[in-house]
Amino acid sequence: MKIEDSYLEKIKEEILTIIEPGIYYCYQCGKCTAGCPISYVYEYQPNEIIRLIQLNKINVIFNSNSIYLCTSCEICSSRCPQNVNIAAIMNYLRIKSWHYKRFKLKRIYNFYKIFLKIIEKFGRSFEPLLIICLNFLNKTFFNDFDSALKILKKRKIKIIPELLKNRKEVSFIIKKYS
Repeated sequence: MKIEDSYLEKIKEEILTIIEPGIYYCYQCGKCTAGCPISYVYEYQPNEIIRLIQLNKINVIFNSNSIYLCTSCEICSSRCPQNVNIAAIMNYLRIKSWHYKRFKLKRIYNFYKIFLKIIEKFGRSFEPLLIICLNFLNKTFFNDFDSALKILKKRKIKIIPELLKNRKEVSFIIKKYS
């Protein structure tokens, strides 16, 4: 067994022990996928994600966009006749991909890294800074510049960030768990 295979097996075992009921309750009815509002953009739809985990092909999931596009709306979980908590599994896989730094695209990693830094600093999201930093890191300097001007004109986002009163507590949590 390769080193890479051992951490993938560990993730599967953690999913089996932490998230109830287990993935083996899934019998691939497809109700989760039928209810998912954005499954059409996934490389692997919710029921396929569960099947890939069952087959211990988590590396295939990490090399796709599916878990990062999930909106965590929990429609998939609510539709499952076996009560498999698919939304929790998707979230868990996102957390593990961050932990093991396994992303299909470098841009996904950049987004998570910048987003957490902004939350750590301000206690909440600050979209203008997020966009500027992402464009700089991804070398897409003027990406969405025309849209940004329209949004700023309509005052849909603020130029100055709002600071959360208890941002030190939020900062502590971000540092501890990321």
